[in-house]
Amino acid sequence: MNQAEQLHTLARRYCMIMSRYWGRTYSRLMNAGRDRTEDGGYTAEAEKLFPRYLVLDAILAQLEQSDGTEFAAVEEAHKKILSAVWNAQSLFTENKEGIFQQTAAAERQALADYLDKKAAEGKVRVSPLPYRRTLSEVERTLLWEDLREKWGIGDFWYPLTDAKPADTEAFMDDYFAAEVGIEALKAILRARGIERIFELREFDHSPEYQLDIEGFNPAYTINGEGYWFAADMDWVIYASHENSITIAGEWLLEEIKKIWPGWEERRWLDWQERLRRGL
Repeated sequence: MNQAEQLHTLARRYCMIMSRYWGRTYSRLMNAGRDRTEDGGYTAEAEKLFPRYLVLDAILAQLEQSDGTEFAAVEEAHKKILSAVWNAQSLFTENKEGIFQQTAAAERQALADYLDKKAAEGKVRVSPLPYRRTLSEVERTLLWEDLREKWGIGDFWYPLTDAKPADTEAFMDDYFAAEVGIEALKAILRARGIERIFELREFDHSPEYQLDIEGFNPAYTINGEGYWFAADMDWVIYASHENSITIAGEWLLEEIKKIWPGWEERRWLDWQERLRRGL
């Protein structure tokens, strides 16, 4: 990587690390019951924490609209990165006032100061990160249209809908993670020559990506339910809020069955049925 790419990668890494840090800190506050007031609002302590990871996530999504390779010089990269730092907006940080806004501004300033210092040193060194690019609105729209047309996906998908597409199975996600695992899934995809994957999410405000297989992790998160697939859309993985993971596509499903003895017993069940069976 040249120095411009290094600075771009450094900004991405900062956002990832500090977002996780502030997110964990806020989780501890919630677990201690100190995040909400008696009337249901946020405590001052909470407002000094969670805007930090929200604004960092928004900055990261804007940074990742680029892969950092288009900058001619480190000065150009520095300027564009700072523009993202100060202008990226999160749905949850817009039009906020008081401590909330001050906290978000302080986090932006901390990142800007860090980058200014690193750029001034003249030599940035950082290890590469997995490829991940935020999709444009046009890309998102076209991919959603193609996915719905090819696989019949609506607001929800199987097993949360009655219709079961051909060459599709839904499994309990905890058993899939424990008995198949993400690394085995990645190995199957790599053996098929798949290195780049699209990730679409349930919520309109959530960033959606093209990412390399190293950063691929099909799971339900705070960004909502997710769909993962390659450019030809001959397979789809769907993770729902009901602890299900759906595998669709003849060849992918067959490869997973080969390495998963007893997969039939791991088909998805709702929580009432799981409790009844003691699973």
